Amino acid sequence: MGQVAHHVRTIARIACCVALLFALNAPAWAAPEEACGACPEPPPCDCYDCCTCREAKDPPCPAPYDNRRFQENWRPCLCIPPCDRGDWTDAWKAVALTQNKTIWANFGGQARLRFESFENQGFGAAGDDADDSWTLLRLRAHADVHFGQHARIYAEGIFADQWTRELGERPIDVNQGDLLNLFGEVMGPVGGLSTAGVWGGRHELQFGKQRLVGPLDWANTRRTFQGGGGWYKRGFHTVEGFVVRPVVIEPDSFDDDWNDDITFWGLTYKNAVQTCITWEAYLFGLHRDAGTYAGVTDDEDRYTLAALAYGEIPGTRLDYDTAAGYQFGSFGDGDISAGFVALELGWKPCAPCWEPRFALAFDWSSGDDDPLDADVGTFNQLFPTGHKWYGANDLLGRQNLIALKAEASAKPTSKLTAKAQAHAFWRADDNDAAYNVAGGVLRAPGGSDETYLGWSIDLLLKYKIDRHWLLVAGYSHFFTGDFFEETGADDDVDFFFLSAQVTF
Repeated sequence: MGQVAHHVRTIARIACCVALLFALNAPAWAAPEEACGACPEPPPCDCYDCCTCREAKDPPCPAPYDNRRFQENWRPCLCIPPCDRGDWTDAWKAVALTQNKTIWANFGGQARLRFESFENQGFGAAGDDADDSWTLLRLRAHADVHFGQHARIYAEGIFADQWTRELGERPIDVNQGDLLNLFGEVMGPVGGLSTAGVWGGRHELQFGKQRLVGPLDWANTRRTFQGGGGWYKRGFHTVEGFVVRPVVIEPDSFDDDWNDDITFWGLTYKNAVQTCITWEAYLFGLHRDAGTYAGVTDDEDRYTLAALAYGEIPGTRLDYDTAAGYQFGSFGDGDISAGFVALELGWKPCAPCWEPRFALAFDWSSGDDDPLDADVGTFNQLFPTGHKWYGANDLLGRQNLIALKAEASAKPTSKLTAKAQAHAFWRADDNDAAYNVAGGVLRAPGGSDETYLGWSIDLLLKYKIDRHWLLVAGYSHFFTGDFFEETGADDDVDFFFLSAQVTF
């Protein structure tokens, strides 16, 4: 009964938070058709013109490509004959399957080839295999069939493989022919001013800046879930909910199973352009039959309340990206209390043509101060796209971590973007482990009370040939710090990659 009462109290707290969120936005929900007012523009500059407040525009044809292809809106292209669309690949979009165009479809895909090279994998612990290079290939193809304006079926397949890695394939490398997405969706107007929809099947998830939930595009296999969900939109407001389980990737056979030990659900809210900023709020629930912390495996019920806001500061050339979250719940007989904070401030000076930007960022995610007691203080990063945050070498994850970042970027030409980053890392609590990008233990805490993990430099070049073709090259060097030097292999790590990608 005590456990039941605990969950009842948890649900009651969650309900109060959701009710407060809706109450705070009640005036805005009442008038969704009103666009937000004019925002102060930055100081005058001949080559820089922007306004934080974005007004709604008619959907374009062709639609911009999205990280999740089922988010693209190709309906406007139905009004343009396929032969008149300019790009031959756009003839595959908005293809009428009936004479009255009630049933129509679009088809597309993506191919990516990437070369990776490491020196001193595992900080040199891999011995003769520490220096290694390999090639990755990923192919995706999709079909999106619409039945009028109120129903559709979306299917997307994936083939992923790797060659010549001496240590063998990683879990994120190989999936030799499978379904990445396969779901049905029903949608329609609700009360005239709103729209809503429900979906069920295999479906990728992505929220905010992907700190907590994303499809992990850097991985050759990507991440997907099985379950159902729904959404509601009114003006600038969007509410989404879902209940899913992670799909288990079987490299050489069909992914017909999902992880029965994990249930993941969420309720999210996004305010796109109400007050000249974008802000979002999340409530996530994670149940695991076999969660593991500090060598102990037990039932875990973890709830995450998080919010983020990002945009440009009106009247300046400054932009910001901030997020914070708190986790609570139970692990076995113990309680969970953990959190994270992320802050970034950017500056875009007025420099003709190059569009430079400089940024400073701070990240903190909590660790466990006493691994011997039943309570858990380690933040769980959930299902993030970790590659975006802590360096291209992908050594560290958002758990028990303090990270500082300095960044500079510019566009020497309209097609070329260059970026340089410097990161520095510490353990947030010296009683907890250092965690890898997947959330597993990278190095156990015993043997050193040092918190300094090291620092890295990252160099990145992106060349966008056109809207289909993208070339990317990157280099990262990680300088190991005191904690690694006192607890095992401690060689510096070098990583280089080169990729070519075509999307259609």
